[in-house]
Amino acid sequence: MSIPSRSVNAWIFLGEDEPSGSSYNTPGSSYQSLIAYGVYNYLDMVNICFANTVSTSSNTVPPGDGSTYTIELQTASHPDGCSNQQYMDWLIRDARAANRDVRILITLGYGQNEFTQIFSGHESGWQQAAADFANNLVAYLEYYNLDGFDVDWEYPLSSAGTQQQFQILFTAIRSAFSAQSRYYYLTLSPADVGTLDGQTVSDAFDFVNLQLYSGFTDPGEFIRAGVSRSLLAYGAKFEVNGTTPYQTAQNAYSGYTSGGYNVVTQWRLNSNDFQYEQAQQMILYELVFGIPGSTFSDVAIVGAAGNPPISRMVIRSGDVVDAIQTTNTGVFEGTTVQYQQLQHGGSGGSASIVNLQSGDAITEITGFTGEWYGWSCVLQITVRTRNGNTYGPFGSMNGSTSQTPFSYTAPLGQSIVAFNGSTVNVPLAGGGSTDVIASLDAGYA
Repeated sequence: MSIPSRSVNAWIFLGEDEPSGSSYNTPGSSYQSLIAYGVYNYLDMVNICFANTVSTSSNTVPPGDGSTYTIELQTASHPDGCSNQQYMDWLIRDARAANRDVRILITLGYGQNEFTQIFSGHESGWQQAAADFANNLVAYLEYYNLDGFDVDWEYPLSSAGTQQQFQILFTAIRSAFSAQSRYYYLTLSPADVGTLDGQTVSDAFDFVNLQLYSGFTDPGEFIRAGVSRSLLAYGAKFEVNGTTPYQTAQNAYSGYTSGGYNVVTQWRLNSNDFQYEQAQQMILYELVFGIPGSTFSDVAIVGAAGNPPISRMVIRSGDVVDAIQTTNTGVFEGTTVQYQQLQHGGSGGSASIVNLQSGDAITEITGFTGEWYGWSCVLQITVRTRNGNTYGPFGSMNGSTSQTPFSYTAPLGQSIVAFNGSTVNVPLAGGGSTDVIASLDAGYA
């Protein structure tokens, strides 16, 4: 397969409802949070977990007489009595309504007999059995308007069957996919090599989501097994390990860049720390792709995180305000969790760090906008907190020809938790150019 272009993806496990007792349509549920804060816009692909391999019957897609195999969504008990199938239908609808370019795949579970049952007959019939499964898989994807098939390749599935069966099955699936007018993705999400056939992976799969969060998944083992290095993707994890989230977006991005990966996929968006997972997913997407255009906003990310207060600001300034960057700090099950936003603006000026005391919060930002050598920008800001602390002013306003004061004050009982605004690229006296803050607004909670 060709080397995949960059993408930032995630899994969703339909068998869990968070917060406990909620369901898909409950306001504030993990599924509604995906919609409310636009998280689907920070996804190139979403993998729906999990399906199983089953014999065809009158109730399967496609229907059959039991002589061939297809896949079927796992069942789960939800608080409102709805089915996993309804959850998948709603998720597909809502994801595409939010992001028409998102690709939606279904992930096969890791049960031991997911593939071996396809080869339960005599070896002489294996090729036909694999072809029948592949054609039924296409029919399933077509019926539910899905974009591809992902395989959770870990024990016991990864130890079942043989390399020959792996080669026969996935060669048949790629062949069936290639015969369609619509492009269907085939991805592997392995924790270990097991019985996979490396050449088949290189020939048939679009990319390989390495479960690097497992603690034992080694990219070198897959390369030595014959998997093309170009297909390897970084598997991130924002779910908790005990009570502490496994990674931050910055941790995942560091692994993604240092490993030279094109694709990153994180497990998952709807565990009990879904607010952390979804906010980190949004930050990760911005780290990979940057923020398009000259406008920025951290409001949705902080909202997805549950509106934790700002605990730290880094403000770059000289004559004017060159850049701002905030970190929000919250608590999950007694553990401190942080959300470091991207820097907005350029690297000019010098950095000043505002570390707020525990329990304090930003309640007011004041400053001046105006003309600076013909450019409209934020000339100066001052930060004030609930506990009466003042930081700044930042920005000397030297070289400005007009100064217009502004002030943002949080409503009673609230604080400033996020910023939005814009930047402008300005020329430097010694040559070159840099970004500075052109406008600034505040979000409250």
